[in-house]
Amino acid sequence: MNKDELINLLKDLGIPFNEGVTSTANTESYPRIVFWDFIWTDIKSSDDAYADIETYQISFYSKEPRHIKLIELRKKLRDKKTSPIIYHEFVENEKVFHSYFSIDIIVDKSKEKNVY
Repeated sequence: MNKDELINLLKDLGIPFNEGVTSTANTESYPRIVFWDFIWTDIKSSDDAYADIETYQISFYSKEPRHIKLIELRKKLRDKKTSPIIYHEFVENEKVFHSYFSIDIIVDKSKEKNVY
């Protein structure tokens, strides 16, 4: 899966999502998703070019466990032949359920802006 596919998949859920940090406008929105990259792995592709595998954390926040949109997200990922292990926790001080998982995204460095 590439990043555009991931973003389109998240858009299809019809809930707020942000990359990096939750926007001020979405802080009190539930359910919501925040995602960010936390591992970059270079892989050599053809003709001595490089691509990256970027590992993203996807965090899903809701006021109820097993939210229908989390189940929908899981189904969409399965449809893409991706089956991450999804972890869950209850954040006591915020009274929020936090479900999270990692997913590997393929980045073609030849098409990426700001590559040095």
